[in-house]
Amino acid sequence: MNNEVAKSDSVMFNNSLISADDALAFLLDSSIAASRIEVVSLDDSLDRVLAGNIQSTINVPGFDNSAMDGYTIALDDHQVSQKNLVFNVVDRIPAGSTGNELKMGCAARIFTGAPIPKGANTVVMQEECQLSKDGTQILIERPIKLNENIRPIGNDITKDGIILSKGRKIQPQDISLAASVGIGNLEVFKKIKVGVFFTGDELVEPGNSLTPGKIYNSNRYALVALLKQVGCDVINLGNIEDKLKATCDALESLSNQCDLIMTTGGVSVGEEDHVKPAVEKLGELNLWKIRMKPGKPLAFGKVKQVPFIGLPGNPVSSFVTFCIFSLPFIKKMQGNSHYESKIVKVKANFECKRAKPRREYARVQIDNSSETLLANLYPKQGSDVMSSVVWADGIIEIPEDTVFEKGTILNYYPMNELTR
Repeated sequence: MNNEVAKSDSVMFNNSLISADDALAFLLDSSIAASRIEVVSLDDSLDRVLAGNIQSTINVPGFDNSAMDGYTIALDDHQVSQKNLVFNVVDRIPAGSTGNELKMGCAARIFTGAPIPKGANTVVMQEECQLSKDGTQILIERPIKLNENIRPIGNDITKDGIILSKGRKIQPQDISLAASVGIGNLEVFKKIKVGVFFTGDELVEPGNSLTPGKIYNSNRYALVALLKQVGCDVINLGNIEDKLKATCDALESLSNQCDLIMTTGGVSVGEEDHVKPAVEKLGELNLWKIRMKPGKPLAFGKVKQVPFIGLPGNPVSSFVTFCIFSLPFIKKMQGNSHYESKIVKVKANFECKRAKPRREYARVQIDNSSETLLANLYPKQGSDVMSSVVWADGIIEIPEDTVFEKGTILNYYPMNELTR
């Protein structure tokens, strides 16, 4: 197998920094959409991705029906737009039953959702109808028009129409819509399996005591939680021995079980780490240095044809690069047609007096008190300050090589969109 890194003159993989846009475009071009399909019940379909278009086999509603409680009337042509009309009440039609045919000039008590009987051509709400003491007649003082308050057949959905499109991530309202046309099962793409492991003699599991020089392995828990939240099945090998053979064994094991392999830390150029040589031994590794902050180092490659993504080691860098790069890659792999991150335009409630060479993804909170959304910076933006991510509503994009005043419109990524 050819383990060479891409040619040194490649804009993607030479020693110069590449733009975040170029890195993301390359990742998305490299992401292959899911093809494996399974059938699940409506109860098990939430947050799954549709593997094909869903067509309705029926009209909804399947019959003309009343939009409210009131009286349905067989209005004669000469009665249209007339005032102070009296009608004989000859029937009562609750939802779920079918009334008798109405003769011209007659009315029937009707309830919301009940079928419009043959001969009837309008519905007047009960509040506008004066019922006689014996309940046999109604008086309507205002002018009446044809087809008032009638939901026509197919008003919501027409037979053979597409109600849900391939690549849609299924939400509760989608499940309701499918159920409304009698569909009980949906074809969805199978969940992708993501394998993870972590190396580093300095890492200690939470719950244990720290000794000098040790740190808690927070990235392990962040990455697994992020992957599960976006609907991946996770195979987690946990911490493995920090040796080349153990790393190769972990990669080989995951390559036989997974659709994607991810790690955090230890793959940036020049680091003494076993992940880089292990990936190169089993496949190929393309090391990137992206013109961004936080998160300059990012690795992408393959282990026996299984995609590999190595995130930076600093906790904020790892989190941000997952959100900006890995999540769109994963969504496309899942077959999701909406894999690109949602961008909202907001006003910066801060200024930038000095142009910076790298694009910054800063943690901000949004002030909703004004007409335009205002973004406020967290005071500490270091790649080690994970509390900034917990505090933030989202991430704002500060363009490279740019100065701006307070009030400038910038791109903003809501946190709830970046992690789902």
